[in-house]
Amino acid sequence: MPAKSTRLAQSARKIALCYIRQSYTRDADDLNSPDRQRANIEKVCKANSWTAEWYTDAEGHKSGRYESNRPGWLALKERIGNPDVVAVIANDFSRLHRKMARMSDLLDNCERFDVRLVQAAPGRDFDTSTPQGRMYAQFVAMYDENYANDASFRQKDSIRHRKERGKVIGLPPFGTMRDAHGYLMRDTAGAWHLPSGGFAAGERDAPPLPHAQWHSYARCAQRIMILYTFGKRGYEKVAARMNADGWPFHDRDGVPREMNRDDIRRVLSNWPEYGGAITEKRGHDKQGKNRAPYRYAINEVHFDPQRAVFPLRLLMKVAQVRVARTIKRPDHGVIQKAHPYPLRDITYCYHCERRAAELNNPKLRTAIHGHKQYSVFRYRHKEGIQCGSVNRSVPCPIIEDDFGRLVKLLTVGADGLALMQEWTIMTEQAQSGSSEGDPEVQKNEAIALCQRKIDATIFLFGEGRITRDEYLYRIEHNEREIAHWQSRTSDTQKAALELAMCMNLLNRMVDTWETGSAEDKQGLARSLFSELIYNLDTRRIVDFKLKPWAERYLMLRSDLYEEGNVDADAKNKTAPALKGMEQDVPLRGFEPRFQP
Repeated sequence: MPAKSTRLAQSARKIALCYIRQSYTRDADDLNSPDRQRANIEKVCKANSWTAEWYTDAEGHKSGRYESNRPGWLALKERIGNPDVVAVIANDFSRLHRKMARMSDLLDNCERFDVRLVQAAPGRDFDTSTPQGRMYAQFVAMYDENYANDASFRQKDSIRHRKERGKVIGLPPFGTMRDAHGYLMRDTAGAWHLPSGGFAAGERDAPPLPHAQWHSYARCAQRIMILYTFGKRGYEKVAARMNADGWPFHDRDGVPREMNRDDIRRVLSNWPEYGGAITEKRGHDKQGKNRAPYRYAINEVHFDPQRAVFPLRLLMKVAQVRVARTIKRPDHGVIQKAHPYPLRDITYCYHCERRAAELNNPKLRTAIHGHKQYSVFRYRHKEGIQCGSVNRSVPCPIIEDDFGRLVKLLTVGADGLALMQEWTIMTEQAQSGSSEGDPEVQKNEAIALCQRKIDATIFLFGEGRITRDEYLYRIEHNEREIAHWQSRTSDTQKAALELAMCMNLLNRMVDTWETGSAEDKQGLARSLFSELIYNLDTRRIVDFKLKPWAERYLMLRSDLYEEGNVDADAKNKTAPALKGMEQDVPLRGFEPRFQP
C-alpha cells in the first residue's frame, strides 16, 4: 500500500465508482433490478457524502463470469487507481464478478490504492480491508461462481429436455407463436399498412385509418418463401417486392416495420423449425456471418407433419433452392486490390433521410456504399429498400467532384480567418458582458498566489499551527492548481486554434482532392465531415454536417458574411478582407435539412 502522503487526504477524495449490472434483459420488468441497485447505491453515497460516478452494463446479456462483454466495468477498472477515488460500490459482490480469481484481484487492487469496496444492499456490507473481511469476500465469490456454473448446467439441461419434446428454443421464428403447450403455431397477429407508407400494429377488425390494409405475419412469412422459391429472386429483390406490396415485418419487440435483406434471410433460414423439426445446429451455424446453408444436409432434417406450420412441400423446396443457389467461394486470403471509396460510410441517401424525418424513425436512414459494376467504381444505394429514388447508383467521379467543389466553397483566406477569430472574441466578450483580461496575466497572477499559499503552509506547519494531514492536503491542492494554470488555454485561444486547424485541414483537402490518392482523400474527408446527404436523382450534395469540433468554423463562415450580421464599423474595418470573398455561403446553395 502506498504511503498516505502519495494520496489525497481522505477528506478530499469524494468520487465513488458506482457499478450496476443486469445479467439478462428480457422485457421491461427486468429493468426493475437496475433501478433497485441504483437506489441502494445512492443511499450509501448520500450517507458518506460521496459523489457518484456511474458505470452501467444493463443491456443484453452481461454475465458476471466474463469481463470482455462489459464495457462499463472495464472503464471503471481504469479509474480505480486515480487519486480522487475513495470507493467502489455495487449492490452486492455478484454484480462485480462471479469468478473467485477475478474477485481476488479486485480486492488486491482496492487494497493497493486504499479504495473501499462497498456493498450497497442492506445488511451485506462488511470491511474488506481486514483479514476476516477478505476471507469472507472470497468465500462469497466462490459461492457466486458455483451458483453461476450450476445455473448454466440447469439451463442446458432444460434446453435438452425441451428439444427432446420437439419444442423450439429461443424466440419463435417470424410468423409463428407458441401455443399453451410451448409448440409453434401460426401467428394470429399482423399489422396495418397505412396510406402514408408506414405501419401500425392493431387488430384486423379495427383499422387505424381509412384505406389501410391489414396483413398477417404468418401469411407474410409464407409469401416470402413463395417469392424466393418460385420467383427466381434473391434476398434483396424479395425484400424490395414485399415492401412495395406493403407487407410488414416486426422487430424483437413486435413493432411493425419494413423488411430488409437480413429479414428475408432469417425467414428462409428457419425452414426446419417451420416444419416442426428440431435441429442441433446453433443459430450462428444456421445464419452466421458466412451465410452458409450448405452446412445443412437436407436429408438429415426430419419434419414433423403434426407440428408443421407451413406446407412441407414448400419448406423442402425452400431448402433445395437455397442449397442450389449457394456458392462456396474459394478463400484467397486478404483482398490486395480493394478500392478505398473516399466518401463511403459518411454519405447518406437524400430520399431515405426525408422518409426518416417524416416518419420520425432514424433507422430508415441508409448509407451509400461503394460498388464496382462493369469495371466502373460507383456509389450504390443499399438493395431491397424503396425510398422513392429512381437512380440507384452514381459513378465515383461525379459525387467526388461535387464534394471537391463543396470543400473549395468552405475555404477562406488568411484575412478571412483573422476576421473570423476577431469576430469570435467579440462575440464571447459581448455574451460575457465584460471585456476579458489578458489570459497570460491572469495565469501568472494565479500561479503566484498558489506559490504564496504554499510558502504560508510551510510556515504554519513549521510553527505547529496545522497538522501533517492538513499540511499535505494544502500542498497537494496548490500544486494541482499550479499545474492546472500552467496547462490552461483560454476559451478564445482554443477557438482561434480550432478555426486555424479547420482552415488548414480544408486547404490540405483542396490540394489532396486534386492530386492525392484515394486513401488520403478518405482519411481527410472522415476527419472533417460527419455526414453528407446526397440525391442520386439530381446527382448533387443537398446537405452536410461537419465534426463537432469544426461546427464553430461553419457557423462563422455562414453567419459572418451574411448581409446584416456585421455592424457598420466592423464592415468598414474589414472591407478589404471581405473583398474577393463574395461567394455565397455554401449552405445557401444546398437544400435545408429536413424537420420531422
